[in-house]
Amino acid sequence: MKNFIMAQAAMLTVFGIVVATTAQAGFFSSWATGDWPTQESTAYKVEAYGFDFRVYEWRSTESPNTVCTASFTDTGAIGMQCFSVSQ
Repeated sequence: MKNFIMAQAAMLTVFGIVVATTAQAGFFSSWATGDWPTQESTAYKVEAYGFDFRVYEWRSTESPNTVCTASFTDTGAIGMQCFSVSQ
């Protein structure tokens, strides 16, 4: 009986660790990158036929003549592109 209780406690502990680390992914990411500088971006939604997606645009801090865009749907990233622009 003691072994059964210990096995159940071990399984519950492993389950708790898995749930805590996956459910708090946003919290861990915020904690890990909390001291990083924040780059302002412009966000907007594109309404495409049967397929809406979000777009984020920002100007590179390392190269002021470079603008980057990233697109996302509800299921994940579509792509990212950086290109040169004139001032």
